This record gives sequence, C-alpha cells and structure tokens, in this order.
Amino acid sequence: MTAKNDRTGGDERGTAFRINRNSVRSLSPTYADAFLGLVRAGEQLERTLDSELRRAHGIGLRGFEVLLHLGVFSPDGRLPLTQLTVQAPLSQSRMSRLVAELERDGLVSRETDERDTRAVKVAITEEGLGLLRAAQDTHYDGLERHLFSRLTRDDIAQLAKVTRKLLRRVDDEGAGSRGA
Repeated sequence: MTAKNDRTGGDERGTAFRINRNSVRSLSPTYADAFLGLVRAGEQLERTLDSELRRAHGIGLRGFEVLLHLGVFSPDGRLPLTQLTVQAPLSQSRMSRLVAELERDGLVSRETDERDTRAVKVAITEEGLGLLRAAQDTHYDGLERHLFSRLTRDDIAQLAKVTRKLLRRVDDEGAGSRGA
C-alpha cells in the first residue's frame, strides 16, 4: 500500500487510517475522535434541544426551525415549501409531513403561489408567531447551556469556520451531482 492510500492529505494531517493484521482498515484514534465526536456531539445536541422544546412548548426542534425560518428569515412570513426544504434541510417528504403537522396545529397555513399555481407557499400564522416567541427563550437558553457555554469565543469562531468548510464541501458535491 502506498503512502497516498494511507493518508487523507498532506503529512501535516497525519495518518488517517490504520490496517490491522487482518488487512482491515480503521480510523486512527485522532481521526476517529474527530469524526465520531462531531457526529455524536451534533446528535446529542439535537436530541437535547428537541426534548427541551417538546417538554416546554409541545413542538420539536425541526418544527421550531420551520417557524424560525418563516418568522425571522422571511420578509413576509411566507416561503415556498421547496425553499424551506433546502433551508431546514429535510427531505421533501419529511418537510411535507412536518408542514402538515404544523398546519394541523394551526401554526402555519399552506397557500398556492400566485405566480406558480403548482407551487405551495407556507405561511406562519399568528398562533405560530406566538409559539415562536414563547419557545425562543427555551431554545436559545438550551444552546447557551449545552453548546456555547462550553466553548470560548475562539472555539466558537473556529467551530463556525470548520463547519462552514465542511458544509461548503457537501454543497459543492451536491451541486455537482445535480448538474450531472
């Protein structure tokens, strides 16, 4: 096996993989810590924030996120369903089910896009805005307790830089496969 196959970049990153006596590759301890730590920390944070929102307000993290996109990141409280799917990001079917749940609870409404009758826009209702206002403190307090308070300002800036880099790579790969 060549050194190139053993590494994921230049020597400054170290060896990413080890090969055991049975010729089975595994991540080196540092790379395993980086990968598994990122995945598990994200999953744990998501579960914790979701649980806190459900317990205090009866809405999950993804539902809160939809209300946030409509109530904060939309100039008029409406967004096309397709745009919500990209911003959330959830699969089209998962977003449709989530919007149906939120609509059933009176938090959003669906309407036909006046410019494209095949498209659906999702609008936040007054009840949805009320829930968003009520739940925001729970959400931001949870983020502070479970994430930001554990990091320095430099850590947060570095985390933002690293995650932007990782997400840019995913976005670039997705764009390439969609164009093929």
